[in-house]
Amino acid sequence: MKVLASDFDNTLFTEDYDENIKKINEFVNKGNIFIIATGRNLGLLKPEIESKNLNYDYLICNDGGIIFDKNLNILYRLDIEEEIIDDLVLELKNDPNITVAYIDDGINHLTHKTVNNNVINARYINPKQAQETLDKLMEKYSNIQGYLSHNWINIVNKKANKGNAIKYLKEKLNLNKQNIYTVGDNINDISMNEMYNGYYMKNNSKPELIEVSKAAVNSVKELINLIEAEKNDI
Repeated sequence: MKVLASDFDNTLFTEDYDENIKKINEFVNKGNIFIIATGRNLGLLKPEIESKNLNYDYLICNDGGIIFDKNLNILYRLDIEEEIIDDLVLELKNDPNITVAYIDDGINHLTHKTVNNNVINARYINPKQAQETLDKLMEKYSNIQGYLSHNWINIVNKKANKGNAIKYLKEKLNLNKQNIYTVGDNINDISMNEMYNGYYMKNNSKPELIEVSKAAVNSVKELINLIEAEKNDI
């Protein structure tokens, strides 16, 4: 049995999306496991997958902050500590480079603190200033980490990442680490590509991800072909 964990945006969700899904479903039907590992929350991910008959086993959302099974039951979550949420959001809202800040509970983007504060997302204007803000926040609050995506600062619990979320599933399911493959394109994919058999998207990946990955692929369907070829060699 092989396991594939794929990033969503610009990895699985590309011009090859329908062909990727067809290949994934064949892969799963052969007894393998497929996982989506994304920075999106469930609310943003569901509309793109629920009408496509995509045969996934697990959804790792919010960069590893929360895991859902195929029935959308929450298996695992790692939230930002409640006592620092108000201070973090206040600092972001007082920053003139930030236009809006949301608290994400794993499913919805909210404008107020909730019981489960999984992620903070803040929309920025200037990326250089946003990185400076993020660096200062991570220095001040040692139990968070974050990165910049397109127009957004993303802040999570320091221990939350895609690699650790896959590790949770590996231990829960007693999976062989050598049989776990990952693929992505951005810096939030570094942790999983470092820990497992990591591949990167050939045409749009960040240099930092390329450095920790085995090789490039053009699509998820191409990677599945490679994985199955390796299986046939055993």
